[in-house]
Amino acid sequence: MSTPFLVEYKGNCHCKAFKFIFKAPEIKQTFVCACSICYKNGYLWGFPSEGVVDVVKGGTESTLKSYQFGNCTHKFCPTCGTSVLAHLANGTIAINLRTLHEFDATALPEVARDNGANEPAYRVPEPLDVGPVPKGTIVYQGSCHCGAVRYAQLASEPLQEAKECNCSICHRDAALWVYPGTPTVIFAGLTSLTEYTFGLGRTYHGFCGSCGVSIRERFVNTKLEGFEGRDRTRKVALNVRTMSGVDLGELTIKKHDGRLGSKAGPYDAGW
Repeated sequence: MSTPFLVEYKGNCHCKAFKFIFKAPEIKQTFVCACSICYKNGYLWGFPSEGVVDVVKGGTESTLKSYQFGNCTHKFCPTCGTSVLAHLANGTIAINLRTLHEFDATALPEVARDNGANEPAYRVPEPLDVGPVPKGTIVYQGSCHCGAVRYAQLASEPLQEAKECNCSICHRDAALWVYPGTPTVIFAGLTSLTEYTFGLGRTYHGFCGSCGVSIRERFVNTKLEGFEGRDRTRKVALNVRTMSGVDLGELTIKKHDGRLGSKAGPYDAGW
């Protein structure tokens, strides 16, 4: 049997502190797992040929942070929050294909794998006690995976849609955003939240510093053209992947082209 032709793929976390190269037969599909951590991170998995990954900047131990759940070690950048790869118990390295340079993993067919039965029984973090709420109020509870950061959103009507943005950071985070009013969201554990901004510095992307799950976006006011007179702090973005009991299949997912519409210009991965 002939040896398959190998394609070289390059990838990096968003802040470019960690960069890598690997070779594999042309990637024509992604693997999607429905376990608790893969669901929250929205991973699209791929596997390097012979499990070889050449790290060309940073180090898997010196640059990336580890989050252990079950028999899998997830590695994410503690600066920008990008979840890059995972080490499986059998020695296999899984790459989050969302991190690849000039590669749209979302356009590929997905192969579903549900390893939820193989993971430890995941305990959803305790919900926040929000006290009495007005009649008809729906309380959405959410958290990162480890439970260090939790929140409750008080909504007047059920969630019906979320936004999927393809900009360089949202694509990596697999975030699906909703935009409630800031006063309607109660947070706990914000000391465990790490914020990362880039470009024009008008949006702060918040992720858990322990498990790396993307949770929210915090907006700040700006004097940039087109934003005059707008109070951007009135709303906060929540990643619905982190909400307990929300079925993504029942939501309308609206695509947003943040890659081409960014006022900061195109993202440069430095390759």
